[in-house]
Amino acid sequence: MHQTTNLTFNLFVCFFLLSTTPLFAQTDLLDSDSYSISVGGASVTLETPFAAFYNQAGLAELESVSAAMHYQQLYLTNDFTEMSGAVCLPLKTSTFALSVWQTGMTGYHESRFGLAFAKKLGPRLSSGLQFSYYMMDFPENGTIRGTFLFEMGARYEFPGKQTLGIHLFNPFGAGIQSNFNQRSIPVALKVGAGFPLGDKLKTYLGTSGDMEGNYKLHGGFDYQPHEHFSLRGGLSGKPVRYAAGFGYRWNFLQTDLAVSHHALLGYSPSVSLTFNL
Repeated sequence: MHQTTNLTFNLFVCFFLLSTTPLFAQTDLLDSDSYSISVGGASVTLETPFAAFYNQAGLAELESVSAAMHYQQLYLTNDFTEMSGAVCLPLKTSTFALSVWQTGMTGYHESRFGLAFAKKLGPRLSSGLQFSYYMMDFPENGTIRGTFLFEMGARYEFPGKQTLGIHLFNPFGAGIQSNFNQRSIPVALKVGAGFPLGDKLKTYLGTSGDMEGNYKLHGGFDYQPHEHFSLRGGLSGKPVRYAAGFGYRWNFLQTDLAVSHHALLGYSPSVSLTFNL
C-alpha cells in the first residue's frame, strides 16, 4: 500500500511539472544549491562554484581551487531527487569550471554536463559563458535524447558593494526530441541585484523568465551574526515558494542547509558542501 501511494504521488509530481514547464526542471537551475534555494533563487549575483548553474560570471571572483556538491530530496519523496556538483580552477586571469546536474525519478531523468569559462574584465566587471550537453533519459525503454546548449552572463560590483547580475540561457533556442514530440528548451533570462545593509546583512532581489511568458520574482536575505554562521530566508513565485536555511563555514569547508515549500507539492530539504582547497 505504501509503495502504491509513493508511485501515485511520483506520477502526480511528474505530470504536474511536465504540464507546467516546457521541460521537467530545466527552468529551475536557480535551485541548484542550498544557498540559492534559501534566498528564494535570487542568486544571479552570487560568488560561488554553484554560479556554474545560474550565472557563470560569479566564477571569476573565486580565488582558490574549489569543489562543491548538492543533494535535494524533492517534495519529501524517496524516489525524486536533484543532485549537482562543480569543480572550479581559478587561474591568474580567468576561471574554468566543470559541472554536472541531474534530476528525476524511476523511469525518467534529466542531466546536464557543462564546461564554463569566466573572466574579470576590470576591477568591477566580470563575465562568463558555458557550453553544456543536456539529456533526457527514459531508462525503462532505453531511450536517451540530448542537445548542446549555450549560456552566458555578466556581473558588476558598484563602489558601495551593491552588485548587479544578468544571465542569458539558450539564446539560440536549441530544442530536444523526446519520445512524444519535438519539445523546446526556452530562451531564459535572469536579472538580479544584491544589496548589503551593514556588515552583517545582505539582501537579494531578482527575476527570471522565458520568451513564452513564464516568469518568477525572487527575493531573500543572508544574515551573518557570527563570522562562521549565517541565517537565510527567501521566497519566489509563481507559484509561491518559501525557503529558509543556514550556513556554517569552518576552515576550508562551507556547509549549507535549506528547506523550501512549494504551495502545491510540499517541502524539499537540501544540503550543499563546498571545499575550498
